[in-house]
Amino acid sequence: MSVSDQLLHERARSLLTLIDGLQIENDLRSSRRTLDDWRTEMFSLINNIHLTTTSKLDSLTGRLNQLKQRHSAVLRQDIIPNLSKTMIERRKHLSDQELTDIKKKITKIDSHLQVFGRLLTKITNDEKKLVEQIEILKNIQRDNMELSQLDNISVPKRRFVLDSCHSPYLAVSNDNHMLIEDDNHLVLFDEQRRMNEIPWQKQKDDSFIGSIKDLIFSNYLEQFCVLSSIHFFTIDPHMSTLDKTEQIKPSTGSHFQSIACLPNSSDAFFALTTSGSRTNIERWSFLSGSLIKRWYHDIFESDDRLISCIRANETCLAICIKQQKTEKNSHLTNEQWRVDLFDFTLVRMYRGVNLKSGGLGMYITPFDDRSWLTINGNDIWLLGEQGECIEEKHIHEREQLHNIIVRDEDIHGQRQFIIKMGKPAELRII
Repeated sequence: MSVSDQLLHERARSLLTLIDGLQIENDLRSSRRTLDDWRTEMFSLINNIHLTTTSKLDSLTGRLNQLKQRHSAVLRQDIIPNLSKTMIERRKHLSDQELTDIKKKITKIDSHLQVFGRLLTKITNDEKKLVEQIEILKNIQRDNMELSQLDNISVPKRRFVLDSCHSPYLAVSNDNHMLIEDDNHLVLFDEQRRMNEIPWQKQKDDSFIGSIKDLIFSNYLEQFCVLSSIHFFTIDPHMSTLDKTEQIKPSTGSHFQSIACLPNSSDAFFALTTSGSRTNIERWSFLSGSLIKRWYHDIFESDDRLISCIRANETCLAICIKQQKTEKNSHLTNEQWRVDLFDFTLVRMYRGVNLKSGGLGMYITPFDDRSWLTINGNDIWLLGEQGECIEEKHIHEREQLHNIIVRDEDIHGQRQFIIKMGKPAELRII
């Protein structure tokens, strides 16, 4: 064994020892208990503070009303009339005793008002403290928001100007090569430059190859997959050659719509649109180039009309679905987008919530191993492992978003967002 091999062996053994010694489950359970205890304690404190403070405010309100009635009556019926008579009737000055009594009453009223003034000032200050506490919690929430990085969309680390603003398709390889469709070309980038272009629709035999429907990177093939409506292609990011796979093709009367490559498998799922505007799902093997199984549209709901995008993580298949319902007693149709999660036998695990009505199309990408990033125009959602909405974000209308790919966290815990913009026509890295 060489010195280099021995060092690697020792390093691997050291990492194994470190991993075996990790008490991850215990640490996470302890953190969860602390979080749950904090939540319970905060609820209890907030409820108690709210109850006692509400009681105090109600009491102060009653006392203030009594003070107003009592002292305004004294001023209107006693003090002001007596002082007014000296001016109207030109009487002599009030006696010393009368003046002393009036001064005492006025001083008492003034003193009571000052006490209430100080109480109201304290209430105002306490109110400001509550607002400040709310802002502190909001800031903590913002700091913990997974999508806060998108606030930097207008000031990306890198940007590439594109020729066309129409196509939403975008794919990213493991070594950070990026493939997009731009002005009828497939364009390959690395993080620093525009590397190469491949003309689309201009094959050597002039055969029709259909419009691009999806782009994705296959870990198994270590190549980009390019899906047209009627063909399946691959691109080696290092060779920049477009190769058509003859074995994989849509069944008669259908067209490819989207593709999802399984992360740790030689298989991929294809969504196909049939002539009757229905969607079938097929599972193919890249290894054998053969169809494994086909599922027909009855796996979806009867009102589901369009599948715009499918993607897979290690546990399930996410499908972007547009449901179209005709309102009762009306000719109007209600279109709602959602994301359903299926296992790899195409049994639906979770039906997603309605996310948006209308829009050009919905796209999805894994955010991490348990959540998904969903994009429809300038609306973005972070969905959990049961399809629930964890976070929502809207990008300002002065810019137009097409699609996003999320890169895994680096050693500093930072994610990288690769963004295909429509307005302006740019590819951005933030």
